[in-house]
Amino acid sequence: MIDKLLGRSTTIFEKVAAVVLILVAISTMANILMRAIFHYSIPGAIEIVQYGMLTANALVLGRAGYLDRHIAVTQVIDWFPARVGSVFRTIVNLITAAVFGYVTYYYILTIPEMIEIKRSTDSFKIPLYYFYGLMAICFFLATLVYLYFTVVHAKRIIKPVPKVKEDEPVLLERDMIV
Repeated sequence: MIDKLLGRSTTIFEKVAAVVLILVAISTMANILMRAIFHYSIPGAIEIVQYGMLTANALVLGRAGYLDRHIAVTQVIDWFPARVGSVFRTIVNLITAAVFGYVTYYYILTIPEMIEIKRSTDSFKIPLYYFYGLMAICFFLATLVYLYFTVVHAKRIIKPVPKVKEDEPVLLERDMIV
């Protein structure tokens, strides 16, 4: 059940991040064209890129962990037997969950301060506590994902999953050019 919940929520976050990245790209291209043709910068374009990239990265953190595509030295880990590799993955996932948990806690503590000082973005006057709240949610989701995979890999220490030898890549029908 938790696997389905994490899968669905990270999929939604991934799609929202894709839309945000498209908006960032459009804003950047429009700003470049406006500067090149009219020597005028679009007000707020820099903010869209700054906060858009921050938001997209935070949204994708949980999805990357869910797909087990987080920052890790997987090629080094793959040289070891399955049980030893699971020990390394468990440690990496536990440390990552702890870091993301701390960052979540920090963002939650900062939200009331941002509400109190009424700080907002320069051009669009969007209150920063919205971003801090979104970041807290995203980092919390990432913490849950990494805690989940800590348990998954810890179980593989006790009962390892045998490695599958990949002699040659499998070409799927959808990958073929006809």
